[in-house]
Amino acid sequence: MSSIKSTPPTPDTGETPLQAGEPHVASGEPAPEPPESRMNRIAKRAHELYEARGGRHGTAMEDWLTAERLIDDEIDRVQG
Repeated sequence: MSSIKSTPPTPDTGETPLQAGEPHVASGEPAPEPPESRMNRIAKRAHELYEARGGRHGTAMEDWLTAERLIDDEIDRVQG
């Protein structure tokens, strides 16, 4: 038995917005995944840095700032 969540219609059009991965009726293609937020990307990168150091505690701020710089550099390269 599966539970299906119902997304309420948008107020302006009355249409139900597509959820990521749901097929688009007209094209049959899945809806694109929403872009990951900058904050989530930084948090993941900071955790990767923490793990790369062997999980040593005490440098959370340094990891965060390094991750922030790395992610911002990636964003700048993509936006170009």
